[in-house]
Amino acid sequence: MKVLVASSEIVPFAKTGGLADVTGALPKALRKIGVEADCILPRYRCVDRDRFPFTGAGQAIRVPLGHREEEGSVEEADAGGGVRAFLVRNDRYFDREFLYGTRDGDYVDNCERFTFFCRAVMEWIVRSGRRYDILHCNDWQTGLIPAYVKTLYADTEPFRSAGTVFTVHNLGYQGLFWNHDLPITGLGWELFTPRGLEFYGKINLMKAGLVFADVLSTVSDTYSREIQTPEFGYGLEGVLYERREDLYGIVNGIDDEEWHPSRDRWIAANYSAADLSGKAACRRDLLSAFGLPPGNEPILGLIGRLTAQKGFDLVERIGEWLAGQPLRLVILGAGERKFEEAMEALGRKFPDRIAIRVAYDNALAHKIEAGSDMYLMPSRYEPCGLNQIYSLKYGTVPVVRETGGLADTVVDADANPSEGTGFTFRRYEAEELKGAVSRALAAYTDRPRWSAIVRRGMALDFSWEASARAYVDLYGKALRKRAPKG
Repeated sequence: MKVLVASSEIVPFAKTGGLADVTGALPKALRKIGVEADCILPRYRCVDRDRFPFTGAGQAIRVPLGHREEEGSVEEADAGGGVRAFLVRNDRYFDREFLYGTRDGDYVDNCERFTFFCRAVMEWIVRSGRRYDILHCNDWQTGLIPAYVKTLYADTEPFRSAGTVFTVHNLGYQGLFWNHDLPITGLGWELFTPRGLEFYGKINLMKAGLVFADVLSTVSDTYSREIQTPEFGYGLEGVLYERREDLYGIVNGIDDEEWHPSRDRWIAANYSAADLSGKAACRRDLLSAFGLPPGNEPILGLIGRLTAQKGFDLVERIGEWLAGQPLRLVILGAGERKFEEAMEALGRKFPDRIAIRVAYDNALAHKIEAGSDMYLMPSRYEPCGLNQIYSLKYGTVPVVRETGGLADTVVDADANPSEGTGFTFRRYEAEELKGAVSRALAAYTDRPRWSAIVRRGMALDFSWEASARAYVDLYGKALRKRAPKG
């Protein structure tokens, strides 16, 4: 079986969040179990040309965009683990400082940028002679690919029997654009209906993937059910409920070559469940990296996009309370200006208690996972989440809201003492979050109990193999849907 994983960001080339981790790790995991998997993404300015030398001059392509054509090329690089990465180059669209927009908002031509990317994937497959059994598309930036397979390219040889799988990583980001952009996509107005791409008068590129893909998935079982409800469906719950027989939840694995405390190259000292002594050195290193004074109080880590979805409105609300607790708080991330400024203000007000780094910094993220004692994830919703899984693996006890993948991966240590791996809260309220943090702090003072919680988390298996095999099952379902009838 040959699979092409298409995504707007893929580790190690470009990353703003967990989407890149997943789409970087999955092709490697598929290769390990015998699936010939490649990946494709835009070639952004941030792609390190020295670290990832490209092979050859690249395949030239011409991409129809409405009544005109844009030129581009597709270049090949080594993604590691035997995976070939293909990067779509067009400097007009992708040679920019950021992937999707600035801290003040999205780029106004994102519909055109990612229409170009999707159509470039189609044209490259046609012109290069490559053949894939499955096109595995991820989030709205790739939502047009399943639509193209069923419409404009339905009678084109590489796509007549190709199956499509569309994975929703975060339904809160849908790729909504005004209807005047529809001609750019090349799709006809007959598809601009409630059963097609139309969404309250706008184009919805996430909906394109949901409507046209053969099989749908999302990144946890709980989230697959949540998004069929008005609370989490963001207006698409009806579409998802209608396609519920084709919708599956598969919890993300983690790349344990990249994320494992016994071999992590970014941390001050390696350690394992059998010998946790290196974690003390990691704590000291983390305090130093953030300019916090040394001390024995537990460190609470937080990494993520600074948005309301990630719970930063709750963090802002209890910031002063946190500063009064026996802990240190370290935050890494970037996002909405109001939350960046609010977190920076807390850091200035409590410089010995709270520190923030507004950035995407992979090395520092590893240091936070290894050096923290607890990890905070108070998400309003969380399709899967990776950082709570990294935290479990690193012996850093998660404090999370009970939603989506967080509910599927963290067991409350008070509700279930024999199996507990963290501390959870249900209602999205500041007092609930305070309660969960307080319970974690109380447990921290009971060293035998805390050690048992840490070791249970570290013993869990979140390797990619099981998830990769579950995706192979979905690929089989998609191919059976595409098989000739009769």
